[in-house]
Amino acid sequence: MAKINYLKVNEHYWDSNSELYHDAHPEHFDADRHPSWGIWHLPESDLKIFTDDLPAGSRIIDLGCGIGHDTTGFAHAGYEAYGVELSSGQLSRALGEGAAGFVQAAAERLPFRSGVFDAAFCDHGAFDFSPPQRLLQEAHRVLRPGGILGLCTYSPLLQMCFDNQSGTVGERLANPYGDARMKYGGDVVVFHSTYAQWIDMFRDCGFSIERLVEPLAPAGGATYFKEALDRNWAEKWPAEVVWKVRKA
Repeated sequence: MAKINYLKVNEHYWDSNSELYHDAHPEHFDADRHPSWGIWHLPESDLKIFTDDLPAGSRIIDLGCGIGHDTTGFAHAGYEAYGVELSSGQLSRALGEGAAGFVQAAAERLPFRSGVFDAAFCDHGAFDFSPPQRLLQEAHRVLRPGGILGLCTYSPLLQMCFDNQSGTVGERLANPYGDARMKYGGDVVVFHSTYAQWIDMFRDCGFSIERLVEPLAPAGGATYFKEALDRNWAEKWPAEVVWKVRKA
């Protein structure tokens, strides 16, 4: 496992699957839904991870931006928004309207000077597919003092309830808590952390924690990701977590 070049594996995965993925998710091209958080596209205007703190014109970087649907969403909301994406296949479909710019790069090696961003955003982007401590160190570097990092990833509870054989989430605990922080299923490398691991990493990398949101699926709402997660499960238990932390 340690010998896997996760960046190369994941770049190939997204270059090969970008078109299929976005054809399955036309909501990413609906500007009215963005910026938003998680697989239920909960509006930033409701969660207010950034909008209560950042004045118009603030500079935001989207870590693992995909086609840039949230990057452009922040741009339309009045921010100077940049997107960083590992995959050229993703960037070849980038929306781009209003965004300050897109860069192909690994989020753990950002081609920006230190202290130039007011906020960093990641919604199931780089933090799902790279070692989180490396990303936190790099986010800390490019943020100004007092800068905000908001990130959304899958919850530890979902990871414990994920059945590796069926590829679905059930109502029984199927995995040990905190088991396998790095997982490789033969096509893509993903990373998971427990709450305690996240807290330790935030502290070690120089961030203070301000909020932890555990969103449930809105009852009666739309389902955008039908591959593995049952909506009834996610209406009862949080499938995701959204962290808001600040550079100390």
